[in-house]
Amino acid sequence: MPPLLTIDHLRFGWRPDQLLLDLEHLQLEAGESLLLRGASGSGKSTLLNLIGGVLVPASGSIRLLGKALETLRPAQRDRLRADHVGYIFQQFNLLPYLDAKSNVDLACGFSRRRRERSSAAGALTAEQLLQRLQLDPAELAGRPASTLSVGQQQRVAAARALIGAPELVIADEPTSALDSDSRDQFLTLLFEECRRAGAALLFVSHDRSLEAQFDRRIELGAINRARTG
Repeated sequence: MPPLLTIDHLRFGWRPDQLLLDLEHLQLEAGESLLLRGASGSGKSTLLNLIGGVLVPASGSIRLLGKALETLRPAQRDRLRADHVGYIFQQFNLLPYLDAKSNVDLACGFSRRRRERSSAAGALTAEQLLQRLQLDPAELAGRPASTLSVGQQQRVAAARALIGAPELVIADEPTSALDSDSRDQFLTLLFEECRRAGAALLFVSHDRSLEAQFDRRIELGAINRARTG
């Protein structure tokens, strides 16, 4: 099978005379976990937006599931992202007036493919995902997301990213506001659910202590070139 994600000769800058990203090659296999590190301003979030098709490179190619994102129209990139990529944002980006289940189900509202996969035999529903992430759907029913703790919101955001079994889960520093015990518990649950679904995990963090938990790491350095290891 071809790689889930392949990046070749990627160049991107917000101005023609100022290069932010210079990445010769990156490959991510199905089910693989990859840690992306780098200082503030090194282009981590920009790279995630390029992989998600929100931005397009100045030159080079990004292929997700065999499709070159730079050749697709914006609506096609949006559909590919909604169908095949789950996001866990740093600030979680939950709708504050919806409860936990409704926030999780939002991902299926934007993607018929994920909605169909979430209702297939053997698939996990929103309630089951919340339970596997150690949340009680009945206890949280009707409670606006804005009333949940940081740790609860984080796990709701993870369930939303995982529902419908997307092939790629992207997590943008979702543990930055957690203590080490809560962080480790969350990572254990996230790895378990990604493995169960066969999803690749691309995780952004400043924390060097996490490196051993991932299959590989990429560091965006000060000279804006990626080093892999």
